[in-house]
Amino acid sequence: MDSFRIVSAAISDRGLSEKRPQNEDSYLDMPQRGVFAVADGVGGAQAGEVASQMAMEILGEAFANQADGADAEDTLKAAIQRANSAIFQMAMELPQLSTMATTIVALHLSGDIATIGHVGDSRLYRVDRDGNLHRETDDHSMVAEEVRAGRMTEEQAENHPSKNIISRALGAEGAVEVDLKTIMIEPGTAFLICSDGITRHVGDEEIRGVLTFGGEPGDICDYLKNLCYERGAEDNLTAVVVKVGTVAATNGAAPSIVPPIEEEEKTVATARSPFDSVATDDELLELDTRELDLHETEPQTFDDEAAERTAEQVATDSAVSTAPARPSSVFGDTGAREHAAAERSSSGGKVAIALGMLVLGSLIGLAVYHFAIGRQEPVTPGFQEMRTENIPFSTFEKNRRNVDSDPAAYIKEVPPPQDAEDFYLLGRAYMLNGDFPNAHVALVEAQKRLPDAEQANAKILATDIATALVITNDPSIQARLKSALQPGIPIPVTSPVSR
Repeated sequence: MDSFRIVSAAISDRGLSEKRPQNEDSYLDMPQRGVFAVADGVGGAQAGEVASQMAMEILGEAFANQADGADAEDTLKAAIQRANSAIFQMAMELPQLSTMATTIVALHLSGDIATIGHVGDSRLYRVDRDGNLHRETDDHSMVAEEVRAGRMTEEQAENHPSKNIISRALGAEGAVEVDLKTIMIEPGTAFLICSDGITRHVGDEEIRGVLTFGGEPGDICDYLKNLCYERGAEDNLTAVVVKVGTVAATNGAAPSIVPPIEEEEKTVATARSPFDSVATDDELLELDTRELDLHETEPQTFDDEAAERTAEQVATDSAVSTAPARPSSVFGDTGAREHAAAERSSSGGKVAIALGMLVLGSLIGLAVYHFAIGRQEPVTPGFQEMRTENIPFSTFEKNRRNVDSDPAAYIKEVPPPQDAEDFYLLGRAYMLNGDFPNAHVALVEAQKRLPDAEQANAKILATDIATALVITNDPSIQARLKSALQPGIPIPVTSPVSR
């Protein structure tokens, strides 16, 4: 008896266009869970990148924690809708991200069953074992709807000036309609999941050809990228290639449908994963502050190129504004990850003990310091404050004390953060306030900006950010921290990994 074997690879690149200096695409490649996806961010500058990453993280977490026997279509639909709500809420709360949205196309494989869900114009192609190509998704775009209505041909759509305008996206409205389908597949099936940065340069017949010529998924990804580069690579381009084969059974017993889950499994693999090494990107561009019209009767549409132009205009306008817009942080929806990943196992005994002691020490220190500050006795007359000549260091320490004394007030009153110190302090405030999704996103942004941090603060920032990220990545530690920060409840002194 034979069983299914999944082989996959992915590639993501910003392309050659100077109008798109950042890669706003993200992808998910989780063969251990049989889930793969691509998201193409919309909104210009940093906004599209934020939206696409949020969608991939939430989708990855949903399948990483999927209960045994759960229906894949239900899980896929719930995850996409939850991502939509999280992105929409963030766009409502932060004017700088008000045009933020993303497409999504996702595939889940379990044996001979493939489940597909999508919103927007990113596509999923399937080539069966006989070499027949099937486009499994219908674009949610203005020109695609005209083609389906018979008012426009495919050729006219390819050259239409509005081909970049999508009619449905995650984050556009409070609710979203998700296109879902479940199909049966056979060994020898291949899939391509991609953003429109691929399909604007590579036609359907060429896609059929590259999926059937017999190369490995990684080779196919490289070929598609090179092909797009030869033809101008006008947009960010992302592709995930998945091939389904068979593996012979051993001793009469069929092996599992997917490879065994590796220890410390990565739940999210994106073009710019928050867990990658510190980025060296340029300073944030001024973000698009155009408000969404929440009362429209017509579907909300998004134009990638228009969003880029608007972001550039905002940067110019802000120079003469009485209240200039400042680059803002990226905070997640507090409810979007309520079903976060369960406690991860350690990779080794000594490492586990060391990490547990580090996190526990940080947890206890944060809790004690948080409440000790609130109960300080007034400074007695005649006390002379010691001042340091290191202004960046003393300013940072003063701000950190303000965070710990009243994190909720700090979150409410602080202006939009700009540098590593600002993002870290905001992330710390969210963490002390029990809002771990927002804390995680702010801390990741702080980590990205570490190379530009004040020299006096760089080392302590790096240590504190790393410690805080451990907390925001582990639900069990988060629960213990919340408990420890409740007045009257003693701080736990047992290992954070014990139950």
